[in-house]
Amino acid sequence: MLAARLVLVAGMAVPLLGQTLSQEQIAAHAQAAQDAERQNDFATAVREYQQVVKALPGNAEMLSNLGVALYFDHQLPQAIAVFRKAMTLHPALLAPHLFSGLAWQRLSNPDAAIPQLEKAVQLSPSDVIAHTWLGYAYLDQSRYQDAVKQFQDACNLDPKNIDAWYALGEAYLQIGKSATSKLLAIAPDSGRVWQLAGEQFELQENKPRALNAYQEALKRRPDIAELRTQITELGGTVTDVPAAAPIAGAATSKDELYQQAHDAEEQSRTAFERVVAIDPDSYRAHQVMADSFAAAQKREDAIKEYKTVLQLKPDLPGIHLDLGRLLAENGKLPEALQEFEQEIQLQPRSAAAHVEAGKILMVMGKDPEAEKMLAAALAMDRPPADAYLQMGKLDLGHNNYSATIAMLTRYVSMAKDNPDAYYLLSRAYRATGDKERMNEALELFKKTSKEARAHSLPTE
Repeated sequence: MLAARLVLVAGMAVPLLGQTLSQEQIAAHAQAAQDAERQNDFATAVREYQQVVKALPGNAEMLSNLGVALYFDHQLPQAIAVFRKAMTLHPALLAPHLFSGLAWQRLSNPDAAIPQLEKAVQLSPSDVIAHTWLGYAYLDQSRYQDAVKQFQDACNLDPKNIDAWYALGEAYLQIGKSATSKLLAIAPDSGRVWQLAGEQFELQENKPRALNAYQEALKRRPDIAELRTQITELGGTVTDVPAAAPIAGAATSKDELYQQAHDAEEQSRTAFERVVAIDPDSYRAHQVMADSFAAAQKREDAIKEYKTVLQLKPDLPGIHLDLGRLLAENGKLPEALQEFEQEIQLQPRSAAAHVEAGKILMVMGKDPEAEKMLAAALAMDRPPADAYLQMGKLDLGHNNYSATIAMLTRYVSMAKDNPDAYYLLSRAYRATGDKERMNEALELFKKTSKEARAHSLPTE
């Protein structure tokens, strides 16, 4: 269990003012709470700690213990309120800051979680949990380098912590994806983009496409020596392209972004390999395998590994979500929906799980249920952009054009490069008779369609 709880001993001094329980009774309630916690009976622990707190309203430690019990009883807003009181009484107490940060993070509010987790790290620099969860909160804010630092600190503090190493690998993956996106934006048909495409095809064990991509890269950048090696290692023949002189001075921005993406991928692989080396039979090791199979588009293998993860760690967040998406891609909609629903049971504030469930329900023709799922996602603190898109589609199907326009307008303010959204907007504007805005949406549809084709890794 994560909590570091403070024990109330029977002989402690108890303020008499307003006391309604004897010292022995207070100690008995505290002991009952601790016994309940050891049995994972957090509802009982909450009730027992509430009795203690009533008798000792100014005791920050007991308020903290109550907050922790509320946290594990999944009463997150109530836990945060109790932790706030404890912080007021004892600002330097670790547990209220740590667990309120965890609670805010589980409520999908990293903006509120980060100050509390930063304070926890400040109070206890050796706390692995504080570093790890602060890293997760930074990831949610796309602060990837900050996240890497926290995960590295956690790994240094506990070198055999598979959760910290896995999180570090995930952070490096995000850095690589960010660098790749920037490269695609500035040079979508460059040699470095074709080289990255070749490396992705190799990951998928698609040697013919990898070879073709490397050859296309060499045509555009004959100065990149390693392309010749990559081609010959795949059994290809290097075309007679004269090698250009090395580029003088600093590397170009394209080379820098490619190197960032490539280095991040290597660092990610190293972290994941460390997970497998530490405990090859662990749930994290199987998760690494599942993620690898999914990236290589080996869905059946990935599904099998994710199911193994759940056998080993049934309450691991995110696995039902990943498994559900793979099942949906395989056309197994009822099974996918079941996984999303189980993810929601584990994480009631998972907007992504609500959106994915809503999408499946729409395809199954269960629009009222889909609307409930999407509305729940939209009511959360940080709803994903896709929630607005899916609700817009649902409203359009019901001929609710004003609602469609409102939802899709919000969506394109968050994700400006999706041509489908502009096409749907044009249909809604046409239905309302607004030809001027319909034409504007159609022009954006054409523009973003062209850009989407350009700003993606080659697939041939």
